Amino acid sequence: MVALLLALPMATMAGCDERTLVAASSSSRSTSGLDSHAREACAEFRAGRRQATDASARLRLADAVGRPARRSDNPQITESSAAMGRSAKDGGPAWRTAAADLERACGQAPSGGERPVLPVTG
Repeated sequence: MVALLLALPMATMAGCDERTLVAASSSSRSTSGLDSHAREACAEFRAGRRQATDASARLRLADAVGRPARRSDNPQITESSAAMGRSAKDGGPAWRTAAADLERACGQAPSGGERPVLPVTG
């Protein structure tokens, strides 16, 4: 009986924590439907896509976009970024297709040259 009385408040607290986590993850999404990692990936892509004219620049861009994209909950951003990474060295049609797919996936993200807001860790 005592164990049940102790377990009930703990279960209630766990439910509160779970709701808090859900609310926190929901608040990380903008009204555009992209989470903060997707928005960061899109901002990196927009900032560097015009300069990505050779293999070295494409690889740098794919790395910069891929880091936040891998943490995103948006499958289109994640998949397009991965395809960009796979095709960065060779370029060509595969690179252009992956870049166009990422552009479409980012279409709802705010544009206008913002720099990504990096998360504070530590």
